[in-house]
Amino acid sequence: MVFASNSGKFRPVTRGGLSRYDLASMRLLSKLAANRNLLKNLVLRDLKHRYVGSVGGFVWSVIHPLVLLITYGFLFTVIFPQSLGPADGTNSFPIFAFCGILPWMLFSDTVMRSCSVIVDNSALITKTIMPAEILPVAITISNLVHHAIGLGILFAVLAIFQTIPISAFGILIYLPMLILLAQGIGWIVAGLQVFLRDTVQALQILMFVWFYFTPILYSLDRVPPKLTFLAMLNPMAIVVTGYRNSLLDLSQPHLLPVALVLLTSVSVFVVGGLIFRQAKPGFADVL
Repeated sequence: MVFASNSGKFRPVTRGGLSRYDLASMRLLSKLAANRNLLKNLVLRDLKHRYVGSVGGFVWSVIHPLVLLITYGFLFTVIFPQSLGPADGTNSFPIFAFCGILPWMLFSDTVMRSCSVIVDNSALITKTIMPAEILPVAITISNLVHHAIGLGILFAVLAIFQTIPISAFGILIYLPMLILLAQGIGWIVAGLQVFLRDTVQALQILMFVWFYFTPILYSLDRVPPKLTFLAMLNPMAIVVTGYRNSLLDLSQPHLLPVALVLLTSVSVFVVGGLIFRQAKPGFADVL
């Protein structure tokens, strides 16, 4: 790493106006583009592997979100009935909860599965010249397929019991932020798990706590005012709220929190890629 000095201060040398962080990010993206066929095969492999040997096969990807929707419907309609009003966009708690659970499932499943993907595919890393950073990306794309199926089910439910608002296109604002955030964290935990096998255990606890501190089963408006600033520090709070508000035709979060989440997501994506790139040379010695 090369630094330039200016009055005792050091900074990364830039080339043509680009810092080494910019250059590293560009190399990472170009590597993913150059290996797009390999990435496609890894995604197909992951989708098939999930249901290999099962009779239902890919049908299970439809059954799982349906069962989740029905379960939440029974739990919060019969056992713990919840009252919702016009401010919540729906009178159905299952629909309300499912709108928040879908983005969370994409995020949590991507992070959790990315954590172990390098260790689980150690043979591919040690015996081939395949770029390791592609494995977590394949997990993300595979989860996007399942996310699309879940959205299809939700749209069908909305069409039957309510309506699909034009504002539903608003999820396209939050989906890229969600993907960048999940991918960046996925790269970080994937690299950590190689060297510290307790990472996945700690991550399970973190994701459990993170779930309940994210407004999935409740709206952001129900957070006590004294704790609102803590909710604002959680990027998934804004993503989940924006997702649900788009699907239920409610007002969007303020522009400043959304802009901060976008900045956070891009930063985590870049930093995660750089951390993984720095850790990658040591994988072969540990795996």
